[in-house]
Amino acid sequence: RRRQRRGRVDETGARHDASIAEESAAVPALACAIANLAAALVLAFVLAPATPLVADVSVREAYVRDHLVAWRLGWATWMIAAATLLWCYAWWRERVRAPRTSLVIAGIGIVADWSAESLLITAAPDSYAQVAPLAFFLTGAVANGLYTVAGIQLTLASPLGPGARAYAAFMWSAGVMLSAGAILGIPLVTAIASGELFLLFCPWCVWLWRRLPDPRAAAPSA
Repeated sequence: RRRQRRGRVDETGARHDASIAEESAAVPALACAIANLAAALVLAFVLAPATPLVADVSVREAYVRDHLVAWRLGWATWMIAAATLLWCYAWWRERVRAPRTSLVIAGIGIVADWSAESLLITAAPDSYAQVAPLAFFLTGAVANGLYTVAGIQLTLASPLGPGARAYAAFMWSAGVMLSAGAILGIPLVTAIASGELFLLFCPWCVWLWRRLPDPRAAAPSA
């Protein structure tokens, strides 16, 4: 009887440990959803008045000068969001055994992203007019474009149903539109696509957490 009780306790403990491990493994996807939602809100309510949506550069410079701390903290939030995105992509790639090229592409994207955001943080407000065109091109066209390509690769490698693939296609089309708007210099297109992309991507991260199994859990024990 003691052995049976001990066996039940060990089995319960093993299930508890496995549950904790599974929940811990989901941290990257949830962190990505939360951080990118925060970045989207910061963009809409803090950073937008000094983005290319406002045509007059002098007005944008004045806004940055008057809100310098919020401006710098806002772009720091975006740098954190980019880091969680790369973390989530690494987690996603491991779950679906996707090619490593997806992480290489996303890694190049974060270099462009952090370069742009570092310029916007350090050059403001005195050199804002000089660095803004390059910075917004790097983050909108280059970084977002590379994140989108990497995301498409991960999506194609994932075991998804028709509904999920349609959702993903709509989501990544917003990413393509965002980069196109940044390349062509059409801020309104970039803004609309950004809103659509974040509105779809944050729930997608949560959905991936619920749907993608841990391949280690399915592997036979030695």
